[in-house]
Amino acid sequence: MSMRIIKNILVGALALLGLLAGEVFAQATSATVTVSAVVPKACRFYTSPAPMVIQHGGGEIDPTSLTNATGSSTLSYRCSNGVSPQFDIDTSGTFASPKTATVNLVGAVTLANLPADITVTATGGPGTGLGGSENKTATIGGLITPANFGGAAPDTYSKTVTIDIQAQ
Repeated sequence: MSMRIIKNILVGALALLGLLAGEVFAQATSATVTVSAVVPKACRFYTSPAPMVIQHGGGEIDPTSLTNATGSSTLSYRCSNGVSPQFDIDTSGTFASPKTATVNLVGAVTLANLPADITVTATGGPGTGLGGSENKTATIGGLITPANFGGAAPDTYSKTVTIDIQAQ
């Protein structure tokens, strides 16, 4: 056989092998992949509460009154869709909704304590999502009983109270 015929046979065989190889590799035209995403339970505050003044009226407590002195403030929050918040006051580590804690307000001059009951209550039901614009409201309430303010020394009592929020 001539070299030219052998060369043509080899070129043809290689071309045929190339077609066959292309056919084998071309059969895998699709693949699958698993895709996942996790949206966690979360709650976040979106505003800071205004300062709360516990009083009978006029910004003061009447030390002769037989009724509780009260005050309140509000703050806005959002939670993941369908998630309800629970609150903690002064990082006691106990989350609940509504949440109640007794904190000691400290006098500026006398350094005496004045016990106040603080509550945090959420309104508006479970969250509708953190990315939306629908804020929910938490009301922070304060109460001092006559038994606590009746014998208190004249002073301005205060304390900074930390409110934490957790998704449940």
